[in-house]
Amino acid sequence: MRVVIVLLLLYFALLTLGLFWRSHTVRGPWFFLFRAFFPNWQFYHLVGSVPLLYVRSQANGGEWRDWQLVYPRQARSVWRLFHNPWGNRDLAQQNLVDHLSSDIKDLGEGADASRLVSYQLVCRLAAQAARAQQTGGHYQLEIRLERFSPQGALSSDTVLRSPEMAL
Repeated sequence: MRVVIVLLLLYFALLTLGLFWRSHTVRGPWFFLFRAFFPNWQFYHLVGSVPLLYVRSQANGGEWRDWQLVYPRQARSVWRLFHNPWGNRDLAQQNLVDHLSSDIKDLGEGADASRLVSYQLVCRLAAQAARAQQTGGHYQLEIRLERFSPQGALSSDTVLRSPEMAL
């Protein structure tokens, strides 16, 4: 019992120390492999633009459909407070879009993002969303940074638009 109390006190002491001591973001090729285990905590730094994934599809020889938001908000319920696998899946997918947006920012202007693992995973996510609308044809994805206010969307900037890809 005494060991548990000491460990809890040590944990809270480290948390308090972390509030006052600023460190640099840890980066490196080996740390990249552990990204799947940690959420993207950058949303706590600033209130700002949110990266969102939009997808549109085209039937073979047809017209392009309108852009559709892939991550719609889930309806709230008391049951989802205790059991929410679909919401967890949606949060993991949004976390993937956040990582892609961060990777694109790290690449710099004009760099090719198509070789990034996060880009390839988001392409699979977008293809799955496009297949839900139709079978066959082509699809395109777009990452937009959108800033919201209580009155609605303030601004929307396109970060990435993919080329046409086959479903």
